[in-house]
Amino acid sequence: MNMNSQDLLYFSSVAVGSFLVKTLVDNYSSVPLDYLYSSVEVFSHDEAYNYLLYWLMKQRFDRNKHRLTASTSLTSGLDWYGRDDDKDVDLCDDDIDDSDVAPAAESSDAVANTRPLLWTPSAGTHYFRYSGRWLALTREVEEHGAQFMTRTEKLRLSCIGWDPSILKQLMGEARVSFSQKENGKTVIYRGSMGPYGDEWSWTRTTSRPARPLSTVYLDEAQKRNFLADVQRYLLPSTRRWYSDRGIPYRRGYMFYGPPGTGKSSLAFAGAGYLGLNVYILSLGSRRLTEDGLVQLFQKLPRKCLVLLEDVDSYDVASRRKTGDVAEADKDSNSTRDENRNEMTLSALLNLLDGVAAQEGRVLIMTTNHLEKLDPALIRPGRVDYQIKFKLADRDLTRKMFCNFFSDAPTDQRGLEDEKGEGGRGSPLWELSAAFADKIPEHTFSPADIQGFLLQYSTSTEIAIERAPDWVVQRLEEIKAQEEEDAKEKEKEEKEEKEEKEEKEEEKEEKEEKEETTDEKKVGEKTDAEAQSLKEKKLVNGVREETVETEAAT
Repeated sequence: MNMNSQDLLYFSSVAVGSFLVKTLVDNYSSVPLDYLYSSVEVFSHDEAYNYLLYWLMKQRFDRNKHRLTASTSLTSGLDWYGRDDDKDVDLCDDDIDDSDVAPAAESSDAVANTRPLLWTPSAGTHYFRYSGRWLALTREVEEHGAQFMTRTEKLRLSCIGWDPSILKQLMGEARVSFSQKENGKTVIYRGSMGPYGDEWSWTRTTSRPARPLSTVYLDEAQKRNFLADVQRYLLPSTRRWYSDRGIPYRRGYMFYGPPGTGKSSLAFAGAGYLGLNVYILSLGSRRLTEDGLVQLFQKLPRKCLVLLEDVDSYDVASRRKTGDVAEADKDSNSTRDENRNEMTLSALLNLLDGVAAQEGRVLIMTTNHLEKLDPALIRPGRVDYQIKFKLADRDLTRKMFCNFFSDAPTDQRGLEDEKGEGGRGSPLWELSAAFADKIPEHTFSPADIQGFLLQYSTSTEIAIERAPDWVVQRLEEIKAQEEEDAKEKEKEEKEEKEEKEEKEEEKEEKEEKEETTDEKKVGEKTDAEAQSLKEKKLVNGVREETVETEAAT
């Protein structure tokens, strides 16, 4: 069959066109696709990752999928060597689907002691419907590092079209669903190094049921005044009042007193009562620098409670020394730098009330020894409200007893008395008074008494009967601890004295060495001057003889 010129031209055009189309598709096929869909990416080191993963689990995403990941922890992307179950998101029974567990196995003690399985999408792309539209979920896992492996994950939501509003709606619903799970709970965050070691961030550690204020053993008037002060500070009208008068919108509180008197307990109970999340910061971390501290404070939400516990245990908050020990402070600072902790008191003070200090937060510091803190740290403007916690008195001991046995049989429950303190004249009141008579006032902390009552929380009679023996035993323990602390303090003072004497001796030896060197230099200079004078006289004598000889000639 003969092929004419038109057919040849047609086939040639088709071949060239096919080649051009193939070339364009191979080189530029990805370009148009980017303009055909919208996407939202969420990374595992961000809390939004937990929002989305929790929402997917609540939707029973595993029911119609055949590619799943089984795990015992909802939180992912953590370093394998730093994994901690306390960092996991707390789940309630309604969130967990144990339908795949046999009833007999579920009731066994062995299974009850293990964590339930959580089913989440596996790595790859999954398709699902949301609000009548098809969406795509892509899960990617990345591993970084050679010596210390870091595992991070990324979730990507995609939809057809340029409008990402459906994706934002889903993320908003996931956030609300996650926040509702936290109702009635206090979420706790801690400052930690980021996954790549280049920045500091707040890591969600756990959430716990809000602690009732009735379990904080403190004078009721002090409790009410503290809560009223914080509530007044958090009002929007108070923020405007501060702004109109040019006053920085910050509020600082100092809780001080002996250990075990309820300082941290009041902070957590107050946060639960006011609906605030708690951000705990440790100033003793060797890796925490001034830049890291700035990063943490800048990432605080506008409304939260920042807790610095036992600030007297950190060198950065201690009283600054003057006079003869200035050099010792230099040595201390150099040692701190070697340990990679570059924190200074001035940096901490600037963050508390400096120009760049975060506004809107409630700051609570606790200390066992207020006298050890630098006065600059607790002056007004940085600490606006102080509460002193004391050892248990008779009234507080009685309240603790009533609180522990308030669920006793009806004949042991008291009615409200005329002061509203509960149970005056009732059997429980009489028992609490009998117990308080056996506990000396201002001797034990509420934590001590609570520890004793926990041992006998099922019987009021046994608790009262064994209280005197416990008092004697506890007093002996306190005395032994005080003697041990005194010996330790004496040892430290002795070592400090010896170190100071050693430094003084080194200083004296150095001064003597310098004096000897100076005397030697002076002696050498004197000998040189004498030799120079002798040579000068000799030269002058020669000159005189030469002059006399010339004159005689």
